[in-house]
Amino acid sequence: MTSGGEAAPTLRRAVLLMTASSLLVPAAGVLTQPILAQALGVEGRGALAAAIAPAVLAISVATLGLPDALVYYLAKRPGLTRKALMWAALMSVVLGLVCLLLTVLALPFLSGGDAELGSLIVLGMSLTVPALLVGVLRGAATGRQMWSAVASERLVNTALRIVAFVLLWVLGELTVLAAVLVSTLSPLVCGVVYWRLLLRPPTDAREVSTDPADDPYLDRLADGIARPLVSYGSRVWLGSVAEMLLSRMGQILMTPLAGVVELGLFSVATTIADLPLILAIAIQGTLFGFNSKTRDAGKVQTTTRLTVLVTMAGCVVLGGTLPFWIGRLFGDEFQAATVPTLMLMLSAIVCIPGLMAAVGLSAWGRPGLRSSGLTITLAVNLVVLLVLVPALGAIGACWASIASNVVMSSYMIVTAGRVMNVRRRDFVVVRPSDVGLAWREGRRLLSELRSRGRGRPRDRSEPGVGDRGTEGDE
Repeated sequence: MTSGGEAAPTLRRAVLLMTASSLLVPAAGVLTQPILAQALGVEGRGALAAAIAPAVLAISVATLGLPDALVYYLAKRPGLTRKALMWAALMSVVLGLVCLLLTVLALPFLSGGDAELGSLIVLGMSLTVPALLVGVLRGAATGRQMWSAVASERLVNTALRIVAFVLLWVLGELTVLAAVLVSTLSPLVCGVVYWRLLLRPPTDAREVSTDPADDPYLDRLADGIARPLVSYGSRVWLGSVAEMLLSRMGQILMTPLAGVVELGLFSVATTIADLPLILAIAIQGTLFGFNSKTRDAGKVQTTTRLTVLVTMAGCVVLGGTLPFWIGRLFGDEFQAATVPTLMLMLSAIVCIPGLMAAVGLSAWGRPGLRSSGLTITLAVNLVVLLVLVPALGAIGACWASIASNVVMSSYMIVTAGRVMNVRRRDFVVVRPSDVGLAWREGRRLLSELRSRGRGRPRDRSEPGVGDRGTEGDE
């Protein structure tokens, strides 16, 4: 999954950790959602969703891009970890308190005049303020290449939620209040896995990237880290908001434009079509961490092509068998979601080169260009949704997804090609050698999984994330 060199096993192992831990989130949903539905009922489940919705929104938009800024700068200057964490934590707390104040002011609207629901919303938002700090720690750990710690956070969070919900359900104590507490406190407890960030950071010159940067702050970081963090983070923030709206826009507008039946079909199609993207999103985050440390344009492009290949293979398997199981799994009425699901799988394949090219823009110190591309994509998505959904329903929303992803990938590839000074076609044109490389990487991953399952130690001739010579997490 790399262009070669000593870092190849490191990236491979990091991708394996991030992908495996990413799968825990949907797996936890499959286990906990039926429990919550049975214990709380329709009304209670709706109250839980309303209680934590402002908190979820705050975690998505109130970080000001600080976690990404920490990834970018600490990958290059790990010796600044403590100082960067102090400033990022302070700014996150301030932003969290602002969100809490706005939530209190909007409480009559958010709670619909329900005093009990209002107190749950305030509770959830209050506990989210310290939870923002965990996002800061995660960004710092990613910049420091501490992949095992990031994976452990996901594992601990998932395990805590499952165990807590099951125990409360068995004891008959799973109320809306208890569910809010579990949902908001679990991330806080998980922050302990990042304790190593508080130790003395490395000062070895080998840990510092020597790649040229067009970031004007990079050579002046020793004079102060707060301003660079805010500058980089604010340029990331707009794109993060646009990305969040892109993921929700179709479902938000579907009911008023086409009705709940079309929304149901589109929701199921989205759930299935997002499965192949789990790998791509895990690779995207890992690739950003690696290339923020040491830029390797060839690695970005090779990884992009391999990810497209793997995603295409996954979509072929899912799409080829889809008509035989979608009705049995979701119900006969959802057989009509077959075509929308296939269309969204095509959209997923189209968006992958754009996702990976966006990594190049962020790692090369140009997150504002990424944000501009996502904002343009959001505008295209909104226009096509408004035009096609009233007449075509879920099919129209799928066309909006395809159109917006074509725009996004085109913009990101063209822009990244210019910034990274590489050929644009190398992001998308799969070579015969890529097929063989994908096969070899897949075999290596499976071999490592089998070796770990049998308790055999990893071959030390292939350096992993924690090997000396990298700022790993061992």
